[in-house]
Amino acid sequence: MKDLFTHLSLRTAYSLIDSTIALDALIKKAKKHKVTALAITDFINTFNAIKFYQACIRNKIKPIIGCQIPISNFEYNSQQPFVTLLCKSQNGYKNLIRLISDIHVNKLENKLASISIEDIKKYSRDLILCTGGYNGIVGKNLLSVDLSVVKSNLKILNNIFKNNLYIEIQKTHHVSENNINNKILKVSQEMKVPIIATNNVLFVNKDDFESHEVKVCINKKIKLDDRIEQVEYTEDQYFKTPEEMKELFHDLPDSIANVGEIIKRCNLKLSLDTYHMPEFNAPDGIAVDEHFDNVVREGLEIKLSSLNKSEHDKYYARLNSEMSVIKKMGFTSYFLIVHEFIAWAKNNHIPVGPGRGSGAGSLVAFSLGITSVDPLPHNLLFERFLNSDRISMPDFDIDFCMVNRQKVIEHISEKYGNNKVSQIITYGSLAARAVIRDVGRVLGMGYTFVDKIAKLVPFTPGITINDALKQNKELKEKYNSSEEIKNLIDTSKKIEGLPRNVGKHAAGIVISPNEIYNHIPLYRVEESGEIVTQYDKDDIEKLGLVKFDILGLRTLSIIDKTIHNLRIKKISNIDIDKIIPNDPKVYSLMQKKLTTGVFQLESSGMKRYMGQLKPDCFDDIVALVALYRPGPLGTNMVDDFINNKHGKKINYEHPLLEPILSPTYGLILYQEQVMEISRALANYTLGEADILRRAMGKKKKEEMENQRQKFLSGAKKNKISEHIAESIFSKMEKFAGYGFNKSHSVAYAYISYQTALLKTYYPSEFLASALSSDMDNTDKVISLIRAANEMDIKVVKPEINMSSYEFQALDDKVIMFGLGAIKGVGLNAVKHLIIEREQNGAFNNIFEFCERVSHSVINIAAMDALIFSGACDLFDTNRIFLKRVLDKALTYGQKKQLTKTIGQTELFSSDTSSSVARDVELSEKKFALTRETRLEVLQNEKKVLGLYLSGHPIAEYQSEIKSMGFNPISFYLNKINDGIKENYSEHISLSGVIIDSRMQRVGSDKFINILSIDDSSGSIEVIIYPDVYDKYKDMLKENEILFVTGNISIDEYNGSLSIKASSIVDIDFARQHYSKKIELLITSDNTNDETIGKLMSILEPHKNGKCPLIIKCISKQHIVPLSLDEQWHINPTSVLINNLTKLLGSENIIVKYQ
Repeated sequence: MKDLFTHLSLRTAYSLIDSTIALDALIKKAKKHKVTALAITDFINTFNAIKFYQACIRNKIKPIIGCQIPISNFEYNSQQPFVTLLCKSQNGYKNLIRLISDIHVNKLENKLASISIEDIKKYSRDLILCTGGYNGIVGKNLLSVDLSVVKSNLKILNNIFKNNLYIEIQKTHHVSENNINNKILKVSQEMKVPIIATNNVLFVNKDDFESHEVKVCINKKIKLDDRIEQVEYTEDQYFKTPEEMKELFHDLPDSIANVGEIIKRCNLKLSLDTYHMPEFNAPDGIAVDEHFDNVVREGLEIKLSSLNKSEHDKYYARLNSEMSVIKKMGFTSYFLIVHEFIAWAKNNHIPVGPGRGSGAGSLVAFSLGITSVDPLPHNLLFERFLNSDRISMPDFDIDFCMVNRQKVIEHISEKYGNNKVSQIITYGSLAARAVIRDVGRVLGMGYTFVDKIAKLVPFTPGITINDALKQNKELKEKYNSSEEIKNLIDTSKKIEGLPRNVGKHAAGIVISPNEIYNHIPLYRVEESGEIVTQYDKDDIEKLGLVKFDILGLRTLSIIDKTIHNLRIKKISNIDIDKIIPNDPKVYSLMQKKLTTGVFQLESSGMKRYMGQLKPDCFDDIVALVALYRPGPLGTNMVDDFINNKHGKKINYEHPLLEPILSPTYGLILYQEQVMEISRALANYTLGEADILRRAMGKKKKEEMENQRQKFLSGAKKNKISEHIAESIFSKMEKFAGYGFNKSHSVAYAYISYQTALLKTYYPSEFLASALSSDMDNTDKVISLIRAANEMDIKVVKPEINMSSYEFQALDDKVIMFGLGAIKGVGLNAVKHLIIEREQNGAFNNIFEFCERVSHSVINIAAMDALIFSGACDLFDTNRIFLKRVLDKALTYGQKKQLTKTIGQTELFSSDTSSSVARDVELSEKKFALTRETRLEVLQNEKKVLGLYLSGHPIAEYQSEIKSMGFNPISFYLNKINDGIKENYSEHISLSGVIIDSRMQRVGSDKFINILSIDDSSGSIEVIIYPDVYDKYKDMLKENEILFVTGNISIDEYNGSLSIKASSIVDIDFARQHYSKKIELLITSDNTNDETIGKLMSILEPHKNGKCPLIIKCISKQHIVPLSLDEQWHINPTSVLINNLTKLLGSENIIVKYQ
């Protein structure tokens, strides 16, 4: 009989320290060589176990799960050898994950994770122990340790594992391997412990050795050259075929045969179709179901207290129906657990969202306070969330205030016990840009050089290096022309996408019915010391455990902060949860498209549709939230919805459709409507209707045909003609692909309305809160400042004696910029500054400031940022002057602080900060700001604020650009506000400054460059295709005035205006292209030989240009124009204009464009 064989020592790429084996490549190699069983034995983790198990089952390969674990008792030469543990059964698997969990939970800081013999003995049942090979307990230590010690240790393990103990022997050409193997064979014979042939596999193919070494270097943070003498690994540690291994061990046939015996003995079957629900601890010994009944009914009674008694019966009927399903499916504990932590959050003043997803369709959830949405008035269906005909876990995704979300997670851990609750792991991968940087560092290349190559990979989520090579011509050219870059890229491609590190999922937690390590192994994250699951959220769900998403929604923090400030300032005591969404002023705000900052309604496309729809009721907002998605936007649904609302005749194919579709003006917009139609027309139960909805989403042909016949049969019983029923079913099938979950849309529409109301009545407070919440997001800050300007609210620069960390509304019309939003300052510096200011008063000058603050907390970089931001303008509006004297101020401040520290008194010194400031101001040459220095000030301001706040570079050229005939960007943005048609297109030219740039994929191998340019009146995106980009890429510099020509149109997806550029030029080119003549005005005080001589020197290099030059001599009585001949025609470059400005003043240089 042919011997079975597989590698029983194999690490995948999830052994982060060394392996490069990806699961797909492993399965592919195994199938190619007809390997019928596979094992993985990652180092101190089973991250990959569930994915590996499923992949093997799909490919009809027997999975063997194991792990390599260091043993603390057998330390040799300060090294802990490891053993390999393999699971024989599900019991063995449970023992393995318990062992691994204990290792990580009990791991001491700065110590290698390891296990003791005592723990191994405790959890040894149904585990096979192999000795670990070259680095194992019977390996290279044989050369340095007395053989009797090794035998003694092996005897201990033999007593524990008996016939489940095997000694590994390897032939991988390691140092002294023959000597080691001879001793291994001797120990095996004397101890009567069988041997197995292993290969400690770390990469798939032999030629992967170099990329494996690179992965090792990345993990160790060293260079490849540092490992020239390494002896840890060899190129033989690849996935050898069974034939290769049998040939290699032809002299030890038992070592191969014993592997086959282990394969037969390992028969792990994981249960992936069983739920493991946590149990809620009901009070006072009450049964969980009884407690559930009590809490739900009490909750509903409170909700019904404000409703007419005539409506109570339908609520109780719906409630009883839902409760029956929940109990039948065994989910009462789940609902009570969610109810408890949401109630705790609300009692502790942590804002909770009104609901999310299909859970908002549950009356039980509403009664328990899990959601704030009454499902009955909105016709929301419980069966969309939970259906006894469709066995699936309930899944409440809950939004909490972003700031305090972690407190909820901590409460859950305390409530149910750290041994039952864990946050969930995430895996970071070697993504395209990152892997190039890592590999470049390992290969010893310079950082700047590698960074330039990495940045040629477009900044697009999910992009691969191959994608980048197909699109970016410059990257492809460098790849083809440089052997060094080719090696960098090719090496990076080999390890691209492999796991790099682990972290903690931002929102996910899992609650187990008992100790969590009975189901999932735990892991200690090295950097933070936090305990997380070893399996990701997908694998946790596969194992049937309950995952809770404790999500953070920034908007809830904004709402909470706004309301808090309104109450503190005694402006309003509004209860946002009790507002009725029917205020005409709020809908007027939406109709005017003033919805920047309003949840879900702030994109330019959404604003355009609001302008057309003119929403005037809550159902319109619900519909907009559902419509503004790629599916409906790709059809005419949005236009049909708008037209039908505004009077287009709606034809219903059957009278039963009208009550279902009238809220959406005759369109099938929601998934719930598909369910309602099938119930009303074809006698489906709502459970059956939910199955139909899911079938339509999956588009399985056979299943859909069965559903079609069922629908037609039901319709026939209701005397609906087959022709009409067939037509309705086809429409349902078509629109089901675009249908949205109405429960989610209603819940989020409530948040939209709440934010719109706050912006309508308290705009400065609301926008200040929104700005504070997003102060790290420059694009958002710019957008919100524009929104403030739209409402005649001015955002003023920060001020060192007034600003707080956050943005603050000074009154209805003024918001002050927050110090925390200045890049390079930081929270600690701002706290220190404010404490000093509050304790000892306002700062009077830069010298006093440097005397009073700690230079270790507010360092020179932070002081620079404060100056550049304008926060110190109250000391001197000339920021360049302030920066120039900063060193003197720091020296003064340090001297004063030192004197104070050592307790000396400057008896005869008259130096005060004020007197020193005056002296410096007199001694330093004070200068007027020029165009160049004003632009420098603005560039520095943008660097630290992320935007131009006190001015804009284009202001220096505003009149000149206007005289060229260019319209401001706002001219075109106003067109979209005025309701231009979707097919609007116009060939235009406009000017602005680049404020952002990115690359975007537009095909499988095609990318475009997108610039955002701004001219202080607005900003617009410029789309640059590769041919245009290659031609003009040298022009594309931040802070430079650019002139773009191309076609402007409405982006069909986001509804905003954009320009497809055909040409891009700078100010020099624009002047030369558009200018008709240049006039220089020379006043009588400048008509002297020295000035005229300097003028000629400035003009000389620019002679023989295209633009006529006219000099006008001005006296008190006359203006005498002097027209010069053609040799004095000039090219009006920036250099020339700047030099003329310095000589004559900007008011005396006039470039004529008409």
